[in-house]
Amino acid sequence: MALKCPECGMVAHARTSAYEAPSVKRSWYQCQNLECSCTFTALESVDTVIMKPWRNERESDKAQMPEKQQQTLNRYGSASKLSSRQQIPV
Repeated sequence: MALKCPECGMVAHARTSAYEAPSVKRSWYQCQNLECSCTFTALESVDTVIMKPWRNERESDKAQMPEKQQQTLNRYGSASKLSSRQQIPV
């Protein structure tokens, strides 16, 4: 992420960051202008949640999924047999 330098207005790149709270992050920036080289911090936080995830539908989808049948997945197991479409005609 990049911000404008508060001193010269050139691009400043984030050097590192750390979370101060679950929704607040402090980032350290350094100006890319060699004559300026200003270093500063900025806070990034969640302002508004625009749309929340649909948790109820996801839980009901999991309940409706059929259980998988166990298969042996080696070359001698049932999963290694060719289907009728894969059979080589003789």
